[in-house]
Amino acid sequence: MPVVIEALMDEPFRQVIRADGHAFFADVDRDKGGQATAPNPHHLLFGAWGACTAMTIQMYARRKGWKLESITVSFDEVRQTGQPPLIYKKIQISGDLTPEQQQALERIAEKCPVNQLITGEKRIEQTFLFGSAPASEAIAGKQNG
Repeated sequence: MPVVIEALMDEPFRQVIRADGHAFFADVDRDKGGQATAPNPHHLLFGAWGACTAMTIQMYARRKGWKLESITVSFDEVRQTGQPPLIYKKIQISGDLTPEQQQALERIAEKCPVNQLITGEKRIEQTFLFGSAPASEAIAGKQNG
């Protein structure tokens, strides 16, 4: 099922995101012309990446019967002129884990599907449509054809 984002043209930069029967919003900070009514796109991306990482670790540990007390994933991004962005990703896990279990969780965190999408090889096909046809129909047409 496609994810569809629609710009709410009567509200500066506010977007509604629809996916799998859910709707949520994105916005930008006031200093960039938005209203700061929702997370900005970077926060949404990092949120998805961190949630997927934590879920992947949690699923693996449950299958193994390991007792985790908590998982926290945090991100920070540093931008310097002329340099690619530097992303700091910190995963904090607490629980009664052996060193071998800790190493296994470090390895499994890299298997998170969103981590693979962001860091792995990918192909992107972009299409522009001008007119009133919803973008979701164009995406569905490409998937079916």
